[in-house]
Amino acid sequence: MRKLDLYSSGKLVEGLGIVFYVGMATALLTALLGSPGWAFLLLVLGSFALVVRTALETVTTRDAAGR
Repeated sequence: MRKLDLYSSGKLVEGLGIVFYVGMATALLTALLGSPGWAFLLLVLGSFALVVRTALETVTTRDAAGR
């Protein structure tokens, strides 16, 4: 397994932030259109993207402080 390249993870963090906001907006639209099951699924996927983004930011910050 290759190590995580912390120098190029900035773009990944930005992309996961966009995925989070698009997922939340799509979940809201889906709920308003009457499909609560899909809305819940999109909320779960969007929150997963936020958790991964936060974890990557923490790892990147911790590694930068250690150098």
